[in-house]
Amino acid sequence: MMLKLIGSSLIIFSSLLIGYSKTLKLREQLRIINLFINFFSFARADILTTRLTLFEILNRFKSKVFSAHTTILEYYYKQNGKALLDVKNVYQLDENVHKLILNLFNSIGYSSISEIDRIIDEGIRELREYYEIHKEKYNKNSKMFTLLGLFCGVSICILLL
Repeated sequence: MMLKLIGSSLIIFSSLLIGYSKTLKLREQLRIINLFINFFSFARADILTTRLTLFEILNRFKSKVFSAHTTILEYYYKQNGKALLDVKNVYQLDENVHKLILNLFNSIGYSSISEIDRIIDEGIRELREYYEIHKEKYNKNSKMFTLLGLFCGVSICILLL
């Protein structure tokens, strides 16, 4: 009897964690989109005032933000100039967000200063729209995934007993 109780609690706990991990993925999407909104806002200000290169802006941003967040920025910076199909979506971003970020980096690297202001403005606006969409999705689905994991674990335990 004790073995069944321990096994059942392990099944419930593991399925609960599976549901919670899906919630964490949604939260990570929000964090990454917010990071890019902050970076491109910072980059726009630096490009227009100091006329720094994208590499110099990235280094200045890295010095002001925790280094764990900047690995995502560095990855997309290194993909600058490559075709969209050649760049893997390593961070499992929404496909539209992934394409938008790559296009922004490519546009910044190959545009004039006057065009960069317009391009980044539009890019930030689109990123904010995606942020709101993902925030709604997170708020709507976070409890559902956790409870779904819990109920799946309970269902499995009932079936096994």
